[in-house]
Amino acid sequence: MNASLQADLLEGLRTAGIIGPEDAAELAAEVPPPWWLAISQGIAAWIASLMILSSFFVPLMAFGDGPLVRGLSGAVLTAAAIWLVRRDEVFASQMGLALSLAGQALLVSAVAGDGDWLRDATLIAATGLLIATGMLVPKSDFLHRSACALLALSYLAVLAGQGNWLVAYAVLLAAAAVALWLRRSDWAGWPIASLPKAVAHATTVGALVAAWFVGGEAAGGALTWLGTHGAAPQALQTLYPAGVGLVLLATVGWLSRDAAGLYRALWLLAAAGIALAAWRAPGLVVSAAILLAVFQACHRPWIAMALLAALLYLGRLYYDLDSTLLVKSISLAVTGLALLGLRFVLRRWAGAVT
Repeated sequence: MNASLQADLLEGLRTAGIIGPEDAAELAAEVPPPWWLAISQGIAAWIASLMILSSFFVPLMAFGDGPLVRGLSGAVLTAAAIWLVRRDEVFASQMGLALSLAGQALLVSAVAGDGDWLRDATLIAATGLLIATGMLVPKSDFLHRSACALLALSYLAVLAGQGNWLVAYAVLLAAAAVALWLRRSDWAGWPIASLPKAVAHATTVGALVAAWFVGGEAAGGALTWLGTHGAAPQALQTLYPAGVGLVLLATVGWLSRDAAGLYRALWLLAAAGIALAAWRAPGLVVSAAILLAVFQACHRPWIAMALLAALLYLGRLYYDLDSTLLVKSISLAVTGLALLGLRFVLRRWAGAVT
């Protein structure tokens, strides 16, 4: 709900006598500012953060740039960030996010020391994972927690290593994102609901990005950059498509758990057909599973993002030089037929029910 609708709702509740003037004033103070003002405050906060960081690092260089200095500087910045992100203000939260990212980078670099970062990647990733996870614990705004969760997932990807483990991690990301959105009604009422909310957003971003890079051999250099150059060919061509296909089947099975046996079987059959038809484009399967989950969770922004991701995956499939035009056309045609068949069954079922 945007700010204007929230203000109208509060005014209506106050006029109807449901809430008193004091309650209305307290709730109105929690209404976020208009989007244009929030963007302006965010830009101003990042500019101020850069100026503060530059004035902080220049005198710091006089003491050297050893691990001890970097560690102490990172601790100071993260402490300041925790104090800032606890304030319900756009300017303070954006400045806190900038200081938090800088502080975490300094702490990680302090642990790395002056060694070889590529050789010590496991130690660096484990340290970064511990710090990013720890920054999730203190009370903070949604954006900061989402950024820390995304950093933690990135460090986990490094710890997964090269080859098949990284591909399996990409499948687990998709499964975690879908599971969190399907259970949104459960954790939305928790006192710490902002924490699983941030993790849900971070895992969704991670799953969609991983589908782009890991979901096929067409990524080429990106796969090498991610470390999947050590993966066996069958992992890229079989493990990931099969894994995300099972995620889609599990999503459809959970959503149709209360349906009649015949219709549930038809929906599962349609989901399996889509997963098989999009075998060479598993990103479409990931976006379909996430789309179903976020649609069930009634999250409109992610519905739009999942559809946009599907369009991007289709564009990538078009330029995939590892597949012929005949294979691409057959894959798209079979997927379209499966969707049309599912639509026909749903319309007939809806007509029979009404």
